[in-house]
Amino acid sequence: MRNHKLVTVAALAIAFATAGRTAWAQPEDDLREGDRHFEGQDWRKAAAAYDSAIRKYPAQVPPEAYGKRAAIFIILQDWNGGITFLHNVAEKQYPNAPEILEQEALILWQQGKKPDAVAVAEKVVKAKPSSFTNQNIVGEFYSGRDAAKTANAYEAYLANRPAEIEDKDVLPRIRLGFAYLTLARDALGTGSGKESATAYDKAASQFETVEKKFSKKPHATTNAQNGLCAAYTGQGHFDRAITVCEKIITDPRKIDANGSVWFNLGTAYLANKQPKRARTAANEYIRLRKNEARGHLLIGDSYFEERDWSEALKAYLEAEKLLKPSQQREQVELSIQLGKVYRRLPFSGSGANPNVAKAIEKLSAGYQANPGSLELAAELGGAYLESKDDANALKTAERGLNAKGFATAPEDQRTSMLLIAAKAQYNQGKLKDARARFEQAFQIRPKDVQVRRGLVEIINAQAWTAFDKDPKSAEQLLGQALEVDGGAPMTSLNLAVVAIDRGDCDSAGRYLEKIKNAKGYALTYQRLTARTFLCSKSRDPKKAAEHYAAADAEVKKVQANLIQAEIYTEWAPLLWDTDLEGAVDRLQTAVQFAAQEPSIAAAAKRNLAVALYKRGWKLMRDGKATDAAADFERASREPALLKGSEPLAFEFSHALALLDRGDTTEAARKFKELATKGNQASYLKPAYAKLGAQFFGAYANYRSPNAAARQQAANDFQGMVNGAQGAFANKVKDLTASAWEMIAVDAIRSGRSAIAQKALSNALKYADGEMKKRVVLDRLVVSPGKDDVAVLEAMGGSPPEALVNLGIAYDQLGRAKDAYEAWTKARAKGAGGRDLQKWIDSKKRIYGF
Repeated sequence: MRNHKLVTVAALAIAFATAGRTAWAQPEDDLREGDRHFEGQDWRKAAAAYDSAIRKYPAQVPPEAYGKRAAIFIILQDWNGGITFLHNVAEKQYPNAPEILEQEALILWQQGKKPDAVAVAEKVVKAKPSSFTNQNIVGEFYSGRDAAKTANAYEAYLANRPAEIEDKDVLPRIRLGFAYLTLARDALGTGSGKESATAYDKAASQFETVEKKFSKKPHATTNAQNGLCAAYTGQGHFDRAITVCEKIITDPRKIDANGSVWFNLGTAYLANKQPKRARTAANEYIRLRKNEARGHLLIGDSYFEERDWSEALKAYLEAEKLLKPSQQREQVELSIQLGKVYRRLPFSGSGANPNVAKAIEKLSAGYQANPGSLELAAELGGAYLESKDDANALKTAERGLNAKGFATAPEDQRTSMLLIAAKAQYNQGKLKDARARFEQAFQIRPKDVQVRRGLVEIINAQAWTAFDKDPKSAEQLLGQALEVDGGAPMTSLNLAVVAIDRGDCDSAGRYLEKIKNAKGYALTYQRLTARTFLCSKSRDPKKAAEHYAAADAEVKKVQANLIQAEIYTEWAPLLWDTDLEGAVDRLQTAVQFAAQEPSIAAAAKRNLAVALYKRGWKLMRDGKATDAAADFERASREPALLKGSEPLAFEFSHALALLDRGDTTEAARKFKELATKGNQASYLKPAYAKLGAQFFGAYANYRSPNAAARQQAANDFQGMVNGAQGAFANKVKDLTASAWEMIAVDAIRSGRSAIAQKALSNALKYADGEMKKRVVLDRLVVSPGKDDVAVLEAMGGSPPEALVNLGIAYDQLGRAKDAYEAWTKARAKGAGGRDLQKWIDSKKRIYGF
């Protein structure tokens, strides 16, 4: 603040002395004479008259007259004489009279004994508040020391000083204005927003008065503008503040030594969303006040506004180093900002976020120092929520809710406390209590988006909890959510889910249309709409697949693997009739993505098993038995996921694929196992329902190159003959005959004619048609006779092999020419191959044809 010439004590003394007249008793002549000379400023004659009255009638002279006599000492600057008079004369007569003591205070002040002067002046103003001279002393003494005493003193001074000395108001008003600024900041620090606003208004009024009435007084305008820069900033009149503050900084001479104009200008810039300008002003302030923490605080706030958390943290930590223990308000403010920054710092590690823990540490310290700060309680409660410490979050919120000043606190602070309590109770599963808190917040701020969303979410949570046991109750709760916010996508979504659950997919579709264009709901909309096309009255798998495709495109944008797994699990069954490979590929991806989520993995694995089964049969039709066997084996790995007879059907298909690729031993083993499990009618066609597994097991042995396996096949087929019916019975008989024939051929090749003969006899029991002819031929080869020639001749070359055997019979009977002709005919019909041709050529040489 600029120094102004003090209001002179003499001027005050004259003002005091002329402020009124006193009614006298006996010494009235001397006192009247003294007053006349006093008004004429003939100080010595006035003093003589007062002295005469006091000497003659000390007890009858009133305190006011003693005061005037003391004032003459002051006017004549006879400080020592004045003190002597007061102590030895006046105060002996009137020891506690304020009219006398106020003069003592003025003299002590002029002697430089300011603490003594103020001690006396405070007694005076307590007894006589209208003593403007002593109010001025008290105000000046406490200016910059005690804002409340300064304000009280100068308020009394301005209320009681004579109008004729109004021109001396500059310093009192300036000091009063700055005292109000201090009181405003102090009130703000204790959460008394209303008191703070009142103080800022009073400060602005004083500075505006000085600027308006005393603009020509030295330094009046400069001090007034510095004060208005701070007052307008405190009032929140940031445009006016910037205008005034910018006027000051254009002239460096107007900037006070504290540089407060820079701080206030920076604060106003920041409030007007100009963080870079705010930072520039803050740096100017720091240049002047290097050890002041609030400059760094302002820089931190500017970076905070720009969401540059790391730079904001640096500035706040620098401020923390400079804060003094006595700066409690700044410590609270810094704790809040540090807590906010630590909560927002990015964290990419695993486990608990150390930044949130640090935020809690800072906010807890600040809250302990200022438990009445609801803003700080809200930040601390929010940090506890982030750290999943719901118990402490609720404890902090409840403490704020029960605070003395909660009812009169700003709406946003009361709402924040209620929301923290509601969220903590929600996380603890206390849905009823949480809803009550949300509803309280809703009553305070019904248009607040966060409050409305929170209330809708909690009602939806109640509905979801009730859904399993009482779907109707859940639907009623969702109706209540609609009353809060009819456009809330979440409620429409859950109503759609409820509708799908009860089978009303057409209604579900209408609810889903409400969230079609809602931000963040595209994926859910596409997926559930796909479901509705599968369960609506007009079922449309094609449209369902189109929506699943759209859902797939959406889920890839957010890389939500579990949801993608669910989509693929539901979508693939719609694809496997037209794009089997695509269905398998998607289901394999679903199984991979859902590996750690059993509820999804089970459905994905089951659908993959079905898809592999279908692909296995496609590969079988394409003649790719090895690949088919691999698919059937994978499809059968987890039988618990399959339904009904699916495990048996899958195993049976695997066995067939093994058989088809030539793995007869393993195929036979599997068919044998299936035969013991029974229930073949559930997965085989009626013809094979009774003996299917046994039949194919026997068939596997039948195709084996192993003699023992073929023997087993023959026995198994023979055992099935009586149980088989229709065309299947004929097939069994044919295979029975063929199996015995194969056994006979093996025996013939090894020279065991008796075994061959027996096997062929068994074959003849079941052979028919061409098979019977072939068995007969085989039998003739084993034991030919002369009677067999007629039998062979009767066959007429059918089958061609009969001609080969006829030639052998002729040859044994010595009929070489007939033998040669029979063999030549057989060869012409394709029988015998190269071996027969070589045989003919050799016989031709022997016979000499």
